[in-house]
Amino acid sequence: MNLFFKNRATALVLFLFFLSLILNIFLYTKSKHTNSILTSQPEKHYQLVNQKSQVPIDSNVQTDSLIIQFNDLKPAIEKEISHFGAEQNIGFFLQDSTTGAWLGINEKTGFTPASLLKIPIMLGILKKVTLEEISLKDSMKILPEDLDSNSGKLYKKGAGYEISFWNLLEEMILASDNTAKNVLRRQLSPSELNAIFAHVGIPNPYQEKSEPTVTPRGYTRLFKALYFATYVSPELSEKALSITTDTQVESLISAGVPPEIQVAHKYGERPDGISDCGIVYENSSPYYLCIMTKDLELSKSKELISNLSKITYDFISNKK
Repeated sequence: MNLFFKNRATALVLFLFFLSLILNIFLYTKSKHTNSILTSQPEKHYQLVNQKSQVPIDSNVQTDSLIIQFNDLKPAIEKEISHFGAEQNIGFFLQDSTTGAWLGINEKTGFTPASLLKIPIMLGILKKVTLEEISLKDSMKILPEDLDSNSGKLYKKGAGYEISFWNLLEEMILASDNTAKNVLRRQLSPSELNAIFAHVGIPNPYQEKSEPTVTPRGYTRLFKALYFATYVSPELSEKALSITTDTQVESLISAGVPPEIQVAHKYGERPDGISDCGIVYENSSPYYLCIMTKDLELSKSKELISNLSKITYDFISNKK
């Protein structure tokens, strides 16, 4: 009898052993197959967003030695500015997105942003999309107080006209439409707007008691947030940047680079000056460029910005 029970116990142990072995082999095979599927899926490629760097390079954390890269460029930039007699009327900020090397002239001086503030409004709306509070397909009605004929043609549709968030973003950025801007801005609370500027580490111009101002160096951080997709997802950052590559005004920074080079940018125009800021996707190393003018004839401002853009691009492309 003892032998019988002993044999049964032995058989049970062997059975459990082989059952465990088979189960482990099954789980291992399944896990390997799952990992194979996951790793075989191609990484999504973005043309305008950089996902390689986890932390965006910022000029505040770079060492002075990196500025040497632009030492030979500075005299040419200063000479062009001097030619227009605009030494006190311009803010210039350039930064290499790869090394963080930068060059600035009056880069910490405040300028009236005008339509440049449409970029943070776009970021605010895309944040609400990220939080699933709205969809880009959702429509909004234009209210009488939204109508603004100073920039864009959407006002001609009149109050009561319904338009999607995506089309509003396109109108606001591509045509710099003020009516679209007004519709979108009233969707954002003061705290939501403030969160955008807090994220990039610059003062909120909307909270200034006097006329809002931004600096070329500070404003560039908004485009960094898009380039490195630090505020909204890479997909939405790509969408945002793609809009800015096709604006109706391409006579400023874009005029200084070859037509095949993409420029993601936003311009702002006032009676006393023009600003244009964004990312130039130079083949080897994209760079940020922000140029702002004030108290300068508009025709001179446009010519100066395009000339400075060309000088910058030629220098960088020839250095590679």
